[in-house]
Amino acid sequence: MNDAWFEIAFGAHYPVLYAHRDRAEAALCFELLPRLAPFSPHGKPVLDLGCGDGRHLEFLVNAGLSCVGLDLSAPLLELASQRLGCAPLVRGDMRNLGFLGQSFDSVLSLFTAFGYFGPLRDNAVVVQEVSRILSSGGHWFLDYFNCERVVQELGGEQEFVRERVEAGMRIRETRRYSTEDSQVSKDVELLPLETTAESTAENPLPLEGLRYTEKVAVFSLEEMDAMARAHGLERVASSGSYEGADLAQGQRWILVYRKTKTQK
Repeated sequence: MNDAWFEIAFGAHYPVLYAHRDRAEAALCFELLPRLAPFSPHGKPVLDLGCGDGRHLEFLVNAGLSCVGLDLSAPLLELASQRLGCAPLVRGDMRNLGFLGQSFDSVLSLFTAFGYFGPLRDNAVVVQEVSRILSSGGHWFLDYFNCERVVQELGGEQEFVRERVEAGMRIRETRRYSTEDSQVSKDVELLPLETTAESTAENPLPLEGLRYTEKVAVFSLEEMDAMARAHGLERVASSGSYEGADLAQGQRWILVYRKTKTQK
């Protein structure tokens, strides 16, 4: 199988795998974000970059904001369409956004919708594209796991295994951290409990199941700030949780960058 992991991982099974990341969590996120920075300071649309099945986009729509959702996954975009109805949805790659420069007042990269393309330096193209489509004074909201905590938890080349059963599938996840490439890897194995059953919305797996390895970049705040700054973005707000914890104390890094310079 030669597909990149993110072309496999974000299939119809994804909402089952991450069912605990639900609408209630998304509501907490959207209580916090407008307190950190305005979504639409100049009246331009908001882009949900990596919108998935639309659980965050739904709150933008309900708030009456002009918005667009973009994702590479056709199955997740179909779920988003069912959830949102007429909200604008675009299938595309975040490394090459087909939008005019300065088209958006805010770009949202929520629930770690970033860092998929190798070590941090290899994700600079995404930051460049975010900066290009942001209006001057617009904001990029980056919601990421707390990399320092993850390195502490997974350090020493340990592997952490979690097994569970959800919605007719057996799930095995093995997490580890690699110091060689500064990435967190998660081996995911999904097997249907009923091997004779066909793939359905309730059991969205092929008969042979799925196996793939997620890989997400790990970085320091200084590294992320420097890369953002190189593309005309300055960090202006932050939080360590959706409840507003101090950045150093929370489980997440919620970082807000403002576009201060127009890219040439």
